Amino acid sequence: MAPNSALDTADLLEALATELSPDAVAASDPDCDTVDGVRPRLCARVDSPDAVAAALEICRRLDAVVVPRGGGSHLGLGQPPERVDLLLDVSELNAVIEYRPADLTLAVAAGARLADVQSLLAGEGQMLALNPASEPSSTVGGMVAANLSGPRRAGSGTARDLVIGLEVAGVNGLVTRSGGMVVKNVTGYDLPKAHIGAFGTLGVITRVNLKITPRPSVERTLVVALPDPAAAGSAIGAVIDSPLVPSGFELIQRELTPGIYVGGGGPWLLGIRVAGTAGGVAAQLAMAAEAVRPSAAGEGATLEGADQERFWSDADALARAPADMASQTTCRLSALSSQTPSLLGSAADIGEDLGLRTVASARALHGVVRVRASGTDDAAGLTDFVQRLRTAAERLGGALVIESAPAKVKRAAGVWGVSPDAPDVQAMDVLRSAFDPGRIINRGRFVVT
Repeated sequence: MAPNSALDTADLLEALATELSPDAVAASDPDCDTVDGVRPRLCARVDSPDAVAAALEICRRLDAVVVPRGGGSHLGLGQPPERVDLLLDVSELNAVIEYRPADLTLAVAAGARLADVQSLLAGEGQMLALNPASEPSSTVGGMVAANLSGPRRAGSGTARDLVIGLEVAGVNGLVTRSGGMVVKNVTGYDLPKAHIGAFGTLGVITRVNLKITPRPSVERTLVVALPDPAAAGSAIGAVIDSPLVPSGFELIQRELTPGIYVGGGGPWLLGIRVAGTAGGVAAQLAMAAEAVRPSAAGEGATLEGADQERFWSDADALARAPADMASQTTCRLSALSSQTPSLLGSAADIGEDLGLRTVASARALHGVVRVRASGTDDAAGLTDFVQRLRTAAERLGGALVIESAPAKVKRAAGVWGVSPDAPDVQAMDVLRSAFDPGRIINRGRFVVT
């Protein structure tokens, strides 16, 4: 898709080259620089927070739409933009700024790769409990901007629980900091939380301060087979009502993890991970087995080591963008955890009615369900699936967001499915207007355009 011609690209190029350097700005590469199929006019590399702020101020002045990019692994999230004038590459902001193992805190530049951070922490017997499905290029800043989390959310929460400070470059050319390097340091309005999940629309994150956690000395996972979503609902309710404190609690279709053997029939698997001392883990696993036994289709299996790691990686597979985007769509639904069976049943019924293949998983404690529909190159069929499933979710008091889909499906069905008149959307709109009045960062991609 060609960019809008209202902007003079030569003016943008000259201003960026003068402020940054001539070799930091270039035409975009059509093979690797597109954003949901939209090719930017220019790409610029920046290596400092001040350079990010300077580039943003230039874009504000020239009304140039800018999309920040770290590793690029999550550029497919959000609504397809109408145009991108500048792709701002922040991957060179990748330093570990400050690490205090004794204080369980870490500060990294936003372009630091998540895998590298986890490797660093592992050397001290620690970890970042945020473990979203990621690629080798995935960055900490992108994870925070999109508010991504993984199966450890069950025990450790989301980025809102683990981010203790941020540095952000704004369209006014300034770099601001909020929060700090201690776990409890916020009085008044907790500004970092406004940026978490805002898709960079309030400013480009350049530094993240994080709370980290020790790696558990013992961690094991009980996996049991379940015959249907109704049985899964009963098992989930039993665990929620028990004293169990799982570090992971996921319901997935068995086909998502074909290499893991679990005894008993049934197409659904419920994974319950517990951490602690050897004796504590054994007691919690026994409690988990007792809680789910009335619903289970067999005794299940206890996993550790490589099998455990593989199960939890497979459990989050639907959060990764599919290789073939043209013939499938992935939706993330949210509702009360008690509505999980109904959401799963609706997805299967709608898919069958439309002749689509569906596969699903659920973050069982939080009522977050992912469904991937495939089996057609017809955008209209995938759009119909999204619209019907969104209606079903809304009847249950829930919501649906498209995480990956062909651009035609996103534009036809709408990624976010929210009304601009909703109170929370209006509140976000006020923030957007205050931080980025010209709407130049990620224009059109977020729920607040």
